[in-house]
Amino acid sequence: MLLYARIFLGTILFVFPFFFPLFSEESRIGATLETYNSRYLRNEKENWFLKTSNCPIKLKSPSDEFPSCWTAFLETRNGKPFVSGKWENRFARAGFGHRFRPLENFYFLRDNDFYTALPEIEQPIHRSAFVNFKFADWAFGSFYSETEARKRGGYFLVSPKRIFEFAYAPELETHYTSFDFKSKNFRLPGPKIVSRIQTFGRKRQWDGTFYTSIFSDRLDTEFRITGYRGKTQDLFAIDPDRRELDGKARLARFGIVSHSYFSLEWIRAWNQSLVSETDSRSFSEVSSMETMENPNSQQWQILGAKAPLYFGDFGGILFSLRNYSRDASQETLGRGLYYALQKKNFSIEAGQEWRTNGDQIAEGKWSFRVDESWNLEGAFLFQKEGNRMDSLFEARTARDETSLIFTDRNSSFRLRLLSPYVAFTVSHSRKKENKNDGIWINLQVQFPF
Repeated sequence: MLLYARIFLGTILFVFPFFFPLFSEESRIGATLETYNSRYLRNEKENWFLKTSNCPIKLKSPSDEFPSCWTAFLETRNGKPFVSGKWENRFARAGFGHRFRPLENFYFLRDNDFYTALPEIEQPIHRSAFVNFKFADWAFGSFYSETEARKRGGYFLVSPKRIFEFAYAPELETHYTSFDFKSKNFRLPGPKIVSRIQTFGRKRQWDGTFYTSIFSDRLDTEFRITGYRGKTQDLFAIDPDRRELDGKARLARFGIVSHSYFSLEWIRAWNQSLVSETDSRSFSEVSSMETMENPNSQQWQILGAKAPLYFGDFGGILFSLRNYSRDASQETLGRGLYYALQKKNFSIEAGQEWRTNGDQIAEGKWSFRVDESWNLEGAFLFQKEGNRMDSLFEARTARDETSLIFTDRNSSFRLRLLSPYVAFTVSHSRKKENKNDGIWINLQVQFPF
């Protein structure tokens, strides 16, 4: 079956460029190849796709005359073929399959086994269908999903410019909410503001991310607030024997960066064990007093600051102070020296920290931008063997992503390239106890024609 699927898609990919350009505005061929290897586990994934559309590539504004147009998406995921389609005109839009969805919410109907970082390529989703009507740049409609709206359709609402999105599936009482605001889109005077919220949940429970940045050109200062609520595994990369961290996790982060080199940051993370099946209350209904009394509930806090001892045209030397605490029973102070270079299109920061409890870490991060569409970024963290306090690793350095991870691993490394045609990510880590190395590689390519 896998061989036939590859032959079928390969035939389409070969024949398509000769015929369909007569009818399409733009088409794209591409693939995603992914592998994970460790001492005890090996996993591989592949996704081949072809996308074609006769929709206009750009419109001056959403209210412009929109012609009737279609988009088709053919793909295989680990050899299994899928077909998706979308039709749209000025008054309505409809789609079906495993790619097109009415909301851009990252969590909405997503297939957790696949993702895309390529521009103009929709995220992989579970089988679904939707239809919506347009009115004065608003969109409202209904959707079907094999995972949460199989017998009873859900409904959704999208505001102009997609500032606000909402979807609800009454069958399982699942809900999705998005808020995306950029002050530059409204030509507002004053500081530049970017705010993004994406949530999903069921009944009274919810998970998601929150990010807000306020940058003042006059003060040359940025204020950032980040929040996260979700699975513990997404926030903690730790020894699997530490089962006390299975459950739900939350993160709050507040930071101030002034003149690129002065910074003040406060980070707090909470972890709470899942409520037992015999307890009908949701996670959000458990009181803070119960959380404190639960021996499996833990709390981490970091308060840190950095200031330059020297800086010039070729960078500066920063002195760092961080206070680490855990459950109010463990506390240590870290002092560090870092080299930092901040320019318009790239930044580098690397150094070492020594803690009063004997722990040591070496860490760094960098980001190189050619323009808005090309970015090479990375980060690393090396911990002294026997460290007693978990450290913070920035798995991604993009400013608008919630990507902090608390880890006890001896080493962690990540490199990521984003561009219009190629997205490449490689990450490596070595576990603390069994010295087990794991490497994850994801390569995505596309060729527009």
